Amino acid sequence: MAKKEQSPIRERLVILEHDGMTCDILPVRDVGHDRILAGSGEVSVPMKDVKQFISPEGRVYVAHVPEWYINESKHLAEVEMATVINQAVNYQKPGTVTSRPSNFLLWFPWILAVFAIIFAILKR
Repeated sequence: MAKKEQSPIRERLVILEHDGMTCDILPVRDVGHDRILAGSGEVSVPMKDVKQFISPEGRVYVAHVPEWYINESKHLAEVEMATVINQAVNYQKPGTVTSRPSNFLLWFPWILAVFAIIFAILKR
């Protein structure tokens, strides 16, 4: 008797097109408290626009939205991913000191000018 292997729990986003005849089934990448990021980071759908279902394979989110909405959500997902990547690259640990310009570099031109004036007065 062959034992059926357990498949890992997966989350899917089903986008029903407005015509009611076609749909897209995308793997979910990230679920936040306010949005679902699906596909290869190309679709971001607000949680308030989806219905959640449980299937034997995992959670299924269903969104019934028009095509223009999906196109706009792709743009929002790109912006969101760019923001996340930017924050990850520019991350600083808490308590680290940010680099500031040296005070010497701020005062150096003034000090040089004062010495030049003193030197000019003494040379007379």
